Amino acid sequence: MDEATLRSMLPTGFGAQATDAVSLSDSDSDSEREYLPTETQDEEPVPEKSPSPKPTHDPNGGRTAEFAGLPLAERVALRDHAKTVSALAIDVSGTRIASGAHDYQVRLWDFGGMTSAFRPFRMFEPAENYPVVALDFSPVSRNLLCVNATTQPRVYDFQGDQIATYRKGDVYMRDMKHTTGHVSEMSAGMWHPTDAYTFLTAGTDSTVRIWDAEREESQKSVLVVRSKVRGTKTKVTTATYTPDARIILAAGLDGALYLWSTSSSFARPHATVEHACAPGTWTSSIAVSPDSRFAATRAKDSVKLWDLRSMRQPLASRDDVPSGDDQANLVYSPDGKQLLAGTAAVPNASSDEDSLASSFGQLAVFDAADLSVQHVHHAADSSIVRVAWQPRINQVLASTRDGAILVFYDPEASQLGATLGVAKRARDKSNPFGIDLKDGIARDIPIFIPEEEENEFEEVRPKKRPYVPGPRPERPLDGHGRGGRIGVAAQQHIVQGLMEDGGKLRIEDPREALLKYAEKAEKDPRWTSVYAKTQPKPIFAKDTEKSEE
Repeated sequence: MDEATLRSMLPTGFGAQATDAVSLSDSDSDSEREYLPTETQDEEPVPEKSPSPKPTHDPNGGRTAEFAGLPLAERVALRDHAKTVSALAIDVSGTRIASGAHDYQVRLWDFGGMTSAFRPFRMFEPAENYPVVALDFSPVSRNLLCVNATTQPRVYDFQGDQIATYRKGDVYMRDMKHTTGHVSEMSAGMWHPTDAYTFLTAGTDSTVRIWDAEREESQKSVLVVRSKVRGTKTKVTTATYTPDARIILAAGLDGALYLWSTSSSFARPHATVEHACAPGTWTSSIAVSPDSRFAATRAKDSVKLWDLRSMRQPLASRDDVPSGDDQANLVYSPDGKQLLAGTAAVPNASSDEDSLASSFGQLAVFDAADLSVQHVHHAADSSIVRVAWQPRINQVLASTRDGAILVFYDPEASQLGATLGVAKRARDKSNPFGIDLKDGIARDIPIFIPEEEENEFEEVRPKKRPYVPGPRPERPLDGHGRGGRIGVAAQQHIVQGLMEDGGKLRIEDPREALLKYAEKAEKDPRWTSVYAKTQPKPIFAKDTEKSEE
């Protein structure tokens, strides 16, 4: 009798047994049992380790937990600009990127059509010799707003074809509210969050202008910023809508922060925060939380957090975030619990990766509640200027001062976007199925090409002579003649130009030229027709010479 039969006849235990006790099933094979050691029946079962809870910003898994919930595990570089990439935008679907730089160029990148070479599919120069300061895709129509350091904003379609160029204002108009456009360079621009035909621009002429995309000749509304420091104009450095489109925020070079309600007449700001930053400091960005309750401002090396319901004092502030450009920005995470900003590479600074002031560009992640540092990521050797976080594809974009655009992603937590191009191999220009015939083929038969026989009936063409420039004619001699040459006066060329048809006026009789119009003057006396009524018969003056004799 084998061991399996004996085990089936013996009881599995003594005493009262639980109803849910697990026993060996008859369906277990002998091969599975013979590898089970008998000592394990007396040992206590080892409890399984419960999976560690995933962070709130890591819904898709992957390695995002190592980077405070951001998809920073891997990256690709889009390199085509020659100078600082000062403007960066990605559409709401996450399929297309627009980048603008100080090399005056705008480039469009399509993730679906890119290979691992990562090349743009369209490039153009909106305004000649003017850097691009802002780009923004409409969340509704997907049209592209382009703002250069000029007075005229431009709108392009999704393929990069220009739709409209808007009018500039009158530089001699003192009241900026009555001008038809900006009179000095623009500093920011943004589409309306819900309206496909409305966008705003901010300029150094102390105005924020709201435009109708279908009306090129003038703006819809003008928000004039008047500084309380001197009661005069101040440059508007940046402006933005809140996500619910109920408030417009703008920052001035005087250090103040201005708020307008979109339901008002824009006659004056709804609220003004004096000394929001140091006067004379360029506020490069205003980021608003997804729930439109909080805002973060960035000016030079400082970052401040504000509550839009009560803006008397900032909720938190930091003065150790180095900025690399006047277009440096910061953005909220899709859930509004984090803030992301790029830092500048500070020369001769610390090389510590946890320090914000470092010798290389970094991505700094802050807690949106108190601006505490959650993570610092080494991104590039150059300064980081613009950042963007696309929630649909869960990827982070960053532009640098050396002309690169870095796309960070996590292979497990991110989808589409840069992962599409990584999987596509760039097309090789060489033919992989071709044969290198440089050294010939083994055991091949030599091919002899017979020399062409000369055709005796073919006309022999002369060889083409090399080009030899002819003698250069002498220039006319100005002034008095000398050396056997006659001088040419300055008036001679003018007189020759007045003589038509090679001097025809010199041989034409002036009396004959006037008599050609005599018959026409009699039929249509345009100038002397009044004499037909007052003096039908001409009366001429007496001949004074005969009377004197």
